[in-house]
Amino acid sequence: MDERRGRQVAKRCNLNVIGVLGILIEAKHKGFVPLAKPLLDELVQRSGFRLSSELYDTFLNLVQEG
Repeated sequence: MDERRGRQVAKRCNLNVIGVLGILIEAKHKGFVPLAKPLLDELVQRSGFRLSSELYDTFLNLVQEG
């Protein structure tokens, strides 16, 4: 969940918080998806998901698609 309030509530309940990028990273590392970049690009184009160019580059490095 990426909503700020939801994250705050989850943290108060001692729950682990993972966002969309974290899910994509885990999916790539565990072999559930062969490439994460096309999925992120589609997310940005179709749903208006926003992230900085720095975060985008960091993501690509983490999934070794940079």
